Amino acid sequence: MIGEQLKKSKGFFQRVDYVCASLERDKEKRPFVQFLGGNIISGDPFTRYTNEAGEQVVDVGTSNLIFELENHAAKYKGQSEELCVHFVLSLAPGETLGQKDLLESARHYMNALGYGKGSKWFSVVHYDTDSIHVHIVACRAQMIHSDMSPDGRSRPPKFSVVKDSNSYQKGWEACREIEQRFGLQVVDNPDECFGKDGDLFKRGSDQSKILRGIIGDVWKEGKPKTFSDLVMRLNQKGVSVQALTESKTDGLIKGVLFKLDRPDGRWISGSKLKATRLTFDKLIEKEGINYSPARDNALLGLPTHAYTLVRNVTPTVPVATASNSHSALMRVYVNIPSNSNRLSSFVKNKGRMYGVFSDGSGMYLGFNAIFKLNFTSKTKKEAKEAIEAEQLARLIKSLVKMVRDALDELFYLLLVKVEIIESDFLLTDTALRLNIPVVLDSETLFEQHSCMEDAVDRQVESQMLYLSNILLPNNQPALER
Repeated sequence: MIGEQLKKSKGFFQRVDYVCASLERDKEKRPFVQFLGGNIISGDPFTRYTNEAGEQVVDVGTSNLIFELENHAAKYKGQSEELCVHFVLSLAPGETLGQKDLLESARHYMNALGYGKGSKWFSVVHYDTDSIHVHIVACRAQMIHSDMSPDGRSRPPKFSVVKDSNSYQKGWEACREIEQRFGLQVVDNPDECFGKDGDLFKRGSDQSKILRGIIGDVWKEGKPKTFSDLVMRLNQKGVSVQALTESKTDGLIKGVLFKLDRPDGRWISGSKLKATRLTFDKLIEKEGINYSPARDNALLGLPTHAYTLVRNVTPTVPVATASNSHSALMRVYVNIPSNSNRLSSFVKNKGRMYGVFSDGSGMYLGFNAIFKLNFTSKTKKEAKEAIEAEQLARLIKSLVKMVRDALDELFYLLLVKVEIIESDFLLTDTALRLNIPVVLDSETLFEQHSCMEDAVDRQVESQMLYLSNILLPNNQPALER
C-alpha cells in the first residue's frame, strides 16, 4: 500500500468535489466511486437509481460534507490558514479489499497521523484505475475538548491543528501495518528506495518517475563508488547528469541535475527527484559516493575550480599494492597565467604524447602522475613489519609533500595543485613517473627521508623541465636545495 500526502489548501470545496466526482466533467467516473464514511455526521452524498430509459444514474450532492468540514474549521481561532488536507491510499494492481476493510485501513492511517475523535474527515474509494485507491479529505482543526466539562459545567471549546511533523514517516509505518494486517503486498518505504509517495505502482510518461526508476535500477546493479562512475553508468541507460555551481566565479557546487536523453527530456534536480537521497550533498553523505574535483568535474560539466564543502564519507585510498611494490596515483594541475600560441600548439600536437592535457576553461594545464616505492630491507621480518598500512599511509603522505615542494619550486611563478586519487582509477598518459627508494630501517629515518627527497627532486626536475619551459619561457627556473 502506498500513502500519499497531497498539498494542503484553505478551502474544502474543490477537494470534496474532486474526490466525489461531483463536477460535470467527472460525471462518467461516478459509477466507480463509493462513499466509505469516516469521522463525520454527514451521510453518503451519492444517490443511485435507474431512470425511465433503464439507465443507471448516479447523482452526487456534496453540500453537507463541505458545510460540516468548513463549520468545524471555523471554530479554530489559531493562525494556521490551510486547514484542508488530502490523503490517498493505493493498493497494488490486482489487489482488492472489501469496503469495510478499506474504511478500517483509512481509519488506522488517520489515527496514526493524529486525527482522533475530535477531528473531521471522510473517505471515498475509486475503482476507475488499475489500482484501487481511497481518497481521504480531512479538516486539520481538531477539538481538544468540548464546551462541556466532565463535571457538567460549560466552558469554551478548545481547538488546535493536528501536528504534521514527521507525518510522512508516520504514514509509511501505518501503511506497513495495514499491509501486514490484511496480507497486502509489502512495499519499501520511500526513504529506502527511489520511489516517491504514490508512484511505485504507476507507470507512464512522467519523467521524474522514469528517472527514479532508472536510478533505482543502477543501485540494484551495484551502487556507484564515484561520481564519474555514476555519470557513466547513467549515460549507458540514457540519462545525462550535470552539476551546478552557485555562479561562474564561485565554484561552490549547489546541486545536480538529471535528464532523459530524448527530444522532450528536461533537466530535473536531484532535490525534486528525491531530496533525501539524490541531491549532490546527500549522494556524498548518505549514499557514500566519492567526489574528487580532479576526477569528476569534467564529467559533471563543472569548471576545474568547482568544489564542495561536504566531506566524503569514506576517503579514497591512494595506495595500490602489488606483489613486491607499492604505488600511489596523483593528478597535478598547474595554473596557466595566460594562453599563448606556443602552449596551445604544444597541448594540441604533443600534449598526449607527453601525458599533459588542458582543461576546458584554458586556466589549467594538468598531468597524471604515479610513483612506485621500491623497498629494500635487511630481513623479511623487518620488511613485513614496515609495510603495515598505517606506516605506508604516512610514507605516502610524506612523499606527496615532497612532490608538491619540488613542483612548487619548478613552477615557482605558478599555482600548483596536487590531489591524490583512488588506486582503481586508470591514469592514462602519465607524464610524471617517480621511482622512490625506501630503506626499511627505523634507526636511519633521517637518511631515508633525505634519500627519498633527493630522488623526488631529481626526477621531477628532469621529467618536468621541458613543461616548465613551455609554461615560463622567459623565466626558466631551476631546483635549488
